Amino acid sequence: MNRIPVPLSTKRGPSAIGVLTGLALIFLAATSLSAQSPTQRVELEQFRDSISAVEDTMALLRLERSMIQAAKVDRDDTVLHLKLGFVSLQIGDLGGDHHYDDAASEFQWATELEPTWPYPWLGLGLAEQGVGDSQISIVQGIQNMMGKDALTRSAMAFAKSAEVDPSFDEGLVQLSKAALEQRINIKLELALAAMRAADSTPAGAMPMVQLYRGRVERLAGDMEYSEVAFRKYLASGHNPGLANLELSRTRFLLGYLDATEEYLAGAATSDSTAIAEYRYELSLIASEDELLAFDVCDRITRPTFLADYWSFKDRASLRRDGERLREHYRRLYYARQNFYLITTKRYYDIEEIYRSTQNDFDDRGVIYIRHGEPTDRATYHGLEVYDNESWRYSLADGDMIFHFIARDDVQDYKLVESVFDIMGYAEAVQLQGTGVSNNPIAIALLDSRDRLSPIYRRIQAAGPGSTARVQSEERSQGRSTILHGTTSDSYELFFPLEIKALTQVLAVGYRGNQGLVHVTFAIPGSSLTGTENPRGIIYPVRLRFVAIDGAGDPVGFVDTTRVFLARQAVPQDEYLVGEVNLPVPPGMLRYRIAVQQGEHAGRLLPFDSVLVAAVAGAELALSDPVLGSRSSNLIWNPAVGDTVFFNPHGIYRQDDLIELYYEVYGLVPGRQYQTQLVVKKEGGGGFLGLGKIFGGGSTPISLRFEELASTQVVRIQRSIKLQKLKPGSYTLELAVTDDRGKTSRRSQDFEVVK
Repeated sequence: MNRIPVPLSTKRGPSAIGVLTGLALIFLAATSLSAQSPTQRVELEQFRDSISAVEDTMALLRLERSMIQAAKVDRDDTVLHLKLGFVSLQIGDLGGDHHYDDAASEFQWATELEPTWPYPWLGLGLAEQGVGDSQISIVQGIQNMMGKDALTRSAMAFAKSAEVDPSFDEGLVQLSKAALEQRINIKLELALAAMRAADSTPAGAMPMVQLYRGRVERLAGDMEYSEVAFRKYLASGHNPGLANLELSRTRFLLGYLDATEEYLAGAATSDSTAIAEYRYELSLIASEDELLAFDVCDRITRPTFLADYWSFKDRASLRRDGERLREHYRRLYYARQNFYLITTKRYYDIEEIYRSTQNDFDDRGVIYIRHGEPTDRATYHGLEVYDNESWRYSLADGDMIFHFIARDDVQDYKLVESVFDIMGYAEAVQLQGTGVSNNPIAIALLDSRDRLSPIYRRIQAAGPGSTARVQSEERSQGRSTILHGTTSDSYELFFPLEIKALTQVLAVGYRGNQGLVHVTFAIPGSSLTGTENPRGIIYPVRLRFVAIDGAGDPVGFVDTTRVFLARQAVPQDEYLVGEVNLPVPPGMLRYRIAVQQGEHAGRLLPFDSVLVAAVAGAELALSDPVLGSRSSNLIWNPAVGDTVFFNPHGIYRQDDLIELYYEVYGLVPGRQYQTQLVVKKEGGGGFLGLGKIFGGGSTPISLRFEELASTQVVRIQRSIKLQKLKPGSYTLELAVTDDRGKTSRRSQDFEVVK
């Protein structure tokens, strides 16, 4: 039971006096029968309902004293002792904590008088919850480990109430609550057995019993039984919002993506309990601004907010609708099983810079819920180090490495900045001055982390003059990783077999007032796996792409599978190429691409950016230059008579022609504009080279054009011979200047081979 830390009230009121007078008459009329009859149960429930409405503690204390006097006279009146116990419970709930002990004594006496009655055991369980655990953390931990904590004691009493009467629904619910709240020595098997035994009794059909049975079955891992229970609870109409949420949780764990339907249906509720659960689970990864946006939603707007929130997560992760939400509940379930805190009291040392705001999971759980299963884990066992774990996440944009130590509580792992904090902060500081070469523990610790990052090998190899610098670098990386890892989340695609796919994203062309982004790819024959067909070889390729604007919103998304048919297998050193285009708004966009070939082979590219010109704007703007070859069958027709050639791998032979295409926007029709085209060798001059602008330095090709704008948008196609270019890497740079002196620049890299 929850304690209310307020002093005993001294208020008096006619309503409270009237209630208590009636209660006094009820308890004086009670008599003990040989078995607990339905009439006695109704009488007890009426009594409990009556005193639950009383907040006048002075009146309750007077009632308690009069009942104690009566109990001294009739020590064998079980109902009287039960009522006295419930009065003491109510006084305890109003702030008189020591009355929980008095209640426990009364209920204990009642269990001895009538051990087959369920109510004495129910009351004893409630009283044990009120008594609670020691306020001393170490003692509380020992109680938990020894199975002497309040939840364990109460669970055993609730289990007894269900054992003596399987149809006693309140005992079943309270037992399940206790089992679900326990953090160690969980009496799950007791609750599960009691719930299943109640199936054949009237209690088995009661809504609250079905709700808690669904929760217990899920925690025990029996998802099918859990789903059945929650469907029954939903059909009862008791709390549709909570029922749909619970059903979606279980169905996500069964792997169903369409559980999103129940999840969103449940969000259309005004029930405060359901809303609080939605918010809590969102808070484990959401930002403060996102939580504020959730808080202002009502039952009409909340489903839309949540649908948009999780849809963005899916898009940013290049996932199908519902995948990120399903993964969220898988992670929550795993964290509940593996990283649940035994005690909610957490203590931090000064070097532990991250302080979690929730008390359900240790810091491993915080990271796991945000980023999922790590790519690799490492640990080191030694007498002079804390219990420890290090996790590495291999991401396309760079690795994240987290270090956890359990300093004062072996069940509470906390994030620390450096692998050396596993030895202790003071020792870590000392090592920065002395190095690690003469410290066998430090060497063993670094060896255990060697496969996680090259920096640990660098620390060992650093001499006396540089060891402090490399160790500071490692600590700085750890600090920034903690900051990023605890304020972001990820669900990256993973392919067991990485293919050597090349991609190119170009912003050129338009559709209406939006620009076009062309996503092209090239996969070498060495990375392709085809399926034989009577007509040839079939190669399915799945392309996923997302573009995100400056506000963090996805503004373009593609998830498509193209099936290519070749008469014969693509040679090892040739490429399978493809292109997809989509409209996006103008501006600087971040994007991500994944190319997949078959079920298990693919490549996820790091985030990159593309500038999309404002087609309809009055300002001069230049599209990306498109470089291609007529030998390529990858083309795009922006208008009738115009053919644009793409070459995503960017490799050209010396005897080939580069087909160049670009567009200029914001020109004034009838006015002159100037184009400058330079091809420079890698490391040469170009627009930004000092003293090497057009013709200076390594510029084997330099062209200039004076032209008249016929329309506001001009499409340009040119051919460039490559005979002058030696094999190597080059950059083509374009600069367009209008008659107002405004200049727009773009560039594109390519490679020339023999």
